[in-house]
Amino acid sequence: MIVLDAAFDHVRRDRDFGRVEAYVTLLIKRAGEAARPVRVRTNVTDRGTQTLRVRLLENAASLADYVMRRDASGQMDHAA
Repeated sequence: MIVLDAAFDHVRRDRDFGRVEAYVTLLIKRAGEAARPVRVRTNVTDRGTQTLRVRLLENAASLADYVMRRDASGQMDHAA
């Protein structure tokens, strides 16, 4: 999976828990597929060695990859 572009919306800092939450829209490309947008809500710690943008992007890409792999394998993790 390749992330071609990313946009961040509704970025908020929760001082009580030391977290930053954001909606991240990724434009991703997988082998043999067309590029498509994926929107993920994610959160990371407000302190770290990398920039906030990088941490949010990496976490969102990881979540998007997990969800896309799960959907491709046909697994359902929710109750009917």
